[in-house]
Amino acid sequence: MFATLVRWSRTTYRGARGSGPGRSGKTDSRSSPASRPTEVLAAHSGQTFKRAQRGLYDGKILQFGNSIPKSRHKTARRWEPNVQPKSLWSETMQTWVHTRVATSALRSISKHGGLDQYLAQTKGTHLGDFGRKLRDQLARTLRERRLNQS
Repeated sequence: MFATLVRWSRTTYRGARGSGPGRSGKTDSRSSPASRPTEVLAAHSGQTFKRAQRGLYDGKILQFGNSIPKSRHKTARRWEPNVQPKSLWSETMQTWVHTRVATSALRSISKHGGLDQYLAQTKGTHLGDFGRKLRDQLARTLRERRLNQS
């Protein structure tokens, strides 16, 4: 009798081991590809969320999920990219570019050797609208310099 009292002493019954999605009760805390929000699919297709259109976000997006503590009571939350306001020097345009930059983009910029090389070598889907416009402006400046030298 004592064993049954211990078993049912929880305030909520969590189910037997192996119930719920997947092979154990812990797998429901992970996201399956079918449950990903449309923002993820949009980012993979080259569209970015609105705030990322005003800076260099390196393909980072808003992500949604749940906070799951030990009590397993899910609370909706979201993960935002780590974005910092920065001024980046453009060698080609000989000017400072003031923008919001994700820290992952800052690492990529330093790895590529500067803003101009980053813009030239990165996919348009990772750059976003602002980055593509900046890359077009960079190309326009290079064309004008070549025409002036000829």
